[in-house]
Amino acid sequence: MRASAAAAPPSAEPAPRVDPRAPLATIDFADPSVQYEAPLRGAVRAAEQRRPGISYDVVGIVPSAERAAAGQVAAQEAMGAIARERVPAERIRLGLRVDPSLTATRVLVYVR
Repeated sequence: MRASAAAAPPSAEPAPRVDPRAPLATIDFADPSVQYEAPLRGAVRAAEQRRPGISYDVVGIVPSAERAAAGQVAAQEAMGAIARERVPAERIRLGLRVDPSLTATRVLVYVR
């Protein structure tokens, strides 16, 4: 005789993945005219001084899948700011995820 465990009921929404790393930079696009490039470039310069050759994860986070395109554009713009600090594209990885708790697009930059 085989015992079977009851399956847990599916949740209404998948839980957002949480990255345990502390971001190097957080860019909140709640204000569409946010001026993030200079602070981001300064953070990248400091990170490069501490660990030359470091790589970056640039993650666009959007409140819904319908806003994915906006999140991708925001992440690509942040990637461009990092690249302007002479970081080669192969050291920058783009990502995108949905977090329904947000009301506006956000970009997180992590080092790896």
